[in-house]
Amino acid sequence: MITREEYNKALDIVEAYQKQLFIGDVSVSLKDKKTPLNEWTELSKCPTIILNWYKALDLEYVEDMTYEKFMRCRGLGSTYWQTFISIRGY
Repeated sequence: MITREEYNKALDIVEAYQKQLFIGDVSVSLKDKKTPLNEWTELSKCPTIILNWYKALDLEYVEDMTYEKFMRCRGLGSTYWQTFISIRGY
């Protein structure tokens, strides 16, 4: 049986890992480095309608597409947004 002390110690480790992963490395890299659309490795998985809107809005980087911009695009909606963020990864 797991004791409360062992559980709390494990929980501390998980929390430290999440801080390291999500706050430290990911947030800094997302703010500092943008991915050019033509260098995006997941480009082939992205639906054509989304790629067409990238071109129409003259967006150069994957990170330039925000939820607000996305929802203003005709023909795009929450289903396409969910698809897009699952491909993008965040």
